[in-house]
Amino acid sequence: MNTNILKRLLFLLAILQPLRTNASAERRQSLLGSTTDIVVVKNHIWVLENGGQITVYTTDGAKVQMASLRGIQAQLIAKAGDDIVAQTGQQLQKWSSKDSTWRVIGKLPVDAFALAVTSQNLVFAITTKGVLDVTTGKSYLPGSSPNDQLRQLKELGNPSACFLDKEDTIWLGFGYGEWGGNIFAYDTQNKKLSNLAFNSFEINLHPIKSFFQLPSGVGTSSGLQHMFNSGAVAEFKNQSAQLLYDSWNDRDTSTTRQIPFRTTTPYVGPATYDTATNTIYVYSNLGVYKGSYGTNLSRFTSWEKVFQPKLRWRNGQPDAVGSPMNVLKMLSLGNGKLVLLTQNDGVGIWDGQAFKLL
Repeated sequence: MNTNILKRLLFLLAILQPLRTNASAERRQSLLGSTTDIVVVKNHIWVLENGGQITVYTTDGAKVQMASLRGIQAQLIAKAGDDIVAQTGQQLQKWSSKDSTWRVIGKLPVDAFALAVTSQNLVFAITTKGVLDVTTGKSYLPGSSPNDQLRQLKELGNPSACFLDKEDTIWLGFGYGEWGGNIFAYDTQNKKLSNLAFNSFEINLHPIKSFFQLPSGVGTSSGLQHMFNSGAVAEFKNQSAQLLYDSWNDRDTSTTRQIPFRTTTPYVGPATYDTATNTIYVYSNLGVYKGSYGTNLSRFTSWEKVFQPKLRWRNGQPDAVGSPMNVLKMLSLGNGKLVLLTQNDGVGIWDGQAFKLL
C-alpha cells in the first residue's frame, strides 16, 4: 500500500476512534436524570422518569393530577389494554383505568429490560436469558442470530426496541453500530420464536430503532452513521420483510449523493404509524418526515418534511459519530400528532402545528 495512503488512513482512524468512544460516554451521561420511557394509553401519555416516578399528561400536554401515582417507584411500565403494568421492585403491579388504583398481580424478582402484556393479560419480561413468561417462569432464548456477523447467542442484551403487535407477537430489535442489527419475534400464543425471512432487508447493515403496527404487518426502522448516513424503513408481512425505503438504494439521485460527513441522506431513527391518516412518520437527522402508507416511498423525495425540533445534541448515539440522533422513541397520538422521547430534553409533543417540550 502507498505510504501516503496508509498515513492518511491511520490519521483518520485516530480521529474517529475517540469520537466513537466519546459518543458512547456522552450517551450514558446524557441519559442520567432523563426520561426513561413513554407509553400512550387512552389519549394519555405516561412518562417514566429515570428515578422511577411516573407522570401522566393529556395529548395536549396538560399534566394530569393522579393521587394513585404518589409513592410509586417503577423500573418499567407497559401498556395493558386501557391499563398500565409496572415493575415496582420485585413486584408487578397493574393500574386499572376503571378505578385508578394499583393492584399487585405477580412477582418479577429479576432485572428486566422491558415488559409486554398480551391481550390475554399474560405478562412477559425481556431479560438476559431471553423472553420470560412470568406465569410459568420459563425463558425462551433464540438459538441463533439472523445477523451472521455475530456468534451463537448465549444471552440477550438490552434491546433498542421492544414492541407487542396486534397478534400478541413480541418484536425485539437490537443495534450494534457498524455491525448492523438483529430482530427476533416471539409468538406468545404458540410459545415459540418466529422464523423471519429478511429477503433484501440486510440485517447486517441495519441497527434497529423502532417497531410499529401497520394495517397488515409490522413496520420497523433502522439507521446508522458510520462514515456515511444510512437508514431504512421495512414492513414484515407474515414474517417476511419488504423494504419500503432504503437509503442504499436511493443513492443514485443528486439529492442523496454521498459526501463524507456532509450529506442530505437521512440517518433514520424511530418511526411510527398514524392509523387515522394512514401515514408513516420517521424521525431523522434532517427532521420528522411523513409518507403515505401504500404509496411508493422508495425515494426520499417521496417523503414530506413535517417539522424539525430544536433539541440539544452532544455526540448523538454510539452509531452516530457525525450526525445528530437525539430522539429515542416516537409514538402517534392520532390525527397527525406525535409524542417524542428525546435523549437530552425529556418529552415533547407535536400538535400538528408546533412542537413543545413538556
